[in-house]
Amino acid sequence: MNILPRVRIAIDGIMPERALLRLKRAGICLYNIQKPQKTRILFTVKKKDCEKVFAIYPSVCYNNNGYTPYTAKKIGALGLAKVSERLKNRVGLLLGALLFCSATLYADAFVFGVEFIGSEIYAREVYAVLKEQGITPFARYPKGKEDLVCAKLLSLDRVEFCSVKKQGLRVQVEMRLTEFSKPIKQSGDMCAKHTGELVSITALKGTVLKSVGEQVAIGEPLVGAYLQTESGNFEKVIAIARASIACVYETEVVATDSDEAFAIAYLSAGITETDRTLARRVEQRTNGYFVRIEYIANESFNI
Repeated sequence: MNILPRVRIAIDGIMPERALLRLKRAGICLYNIQKPQKTRILFTVKKKDCEKVFAIYPSVCYNNNGYTPYTAKKIGALGLAKVSERLKNRVGLLLGALLFCSATLYADAFVFGVEFIGSEIYAREVYAVLKEQGITPFARYPKGKEDLVCAKLLSLDRVEFCSVKKQGLRVQVEMRLTEFSKPIKQSGDMCAKHTGELVSITALKGTVLKSVGEQVAIGEPLVGAYLQTESGNFEKVIAIARASIACVYETEVVATDSDEAFAIAYLSAGITETDRTLARRVEQRTNGYFVRIEYIANESFNI
């Protein structure tokens, strides 16, 4: 029996393995990845990461932030998460008794907890702001503080919508995050993030250090963060550039079929949504599958 608190999720869309890249960049650990259909990927995540998945890929094909070609759907809990859901169902009788007693004691004017809708990334900040405004568990709810709480929460990075209201015995806090955060200029040289042959390179600001056709390795400088003046001196600048690198990724994976093998290799290669796949080859071997992926990695720096 799986004792880890995990949740089973399905993502649907064209080439759903690409959807896993954003989850990986968000720091979400994925387990038991499977591809039962060409347009569906199955995997499990820790229960605490479940809300993050649905914040990135809602269960509908559109959200407030714009169109997304992928939709996520929870198809069941595993391990302790499954046991937890069963226990929650049984708590209904106790909660009903508590509500009855609370009603007789005018408990509707008190706060017994906080309920989150949407993102819980700023849960710690939410509790701090609520406490600052006198909204704490087992205390009388101070009306008229909702706008002050929302104003402080909206000042947090990427928060585009906030709503605070008392719902029954709980304070309901709804937060929605935008996909875009304020860009921060990177300092230093632009270095390669992939190993391969340099196909193209353009520097809007900075000094190009590599030529088209040269082999480059991960971490090797491509554009220097400086300019040489007419007097021969070097002036430091913020490098702004983009480059394309032709790459080849080869690996052997254990999978149930060729589609699943390609999906695992695609994710492991670190191919992003801006990259372009040129060719793929999947061969069955004795201990699994050999996968070769040829692709163009498009890298940018401060663009």
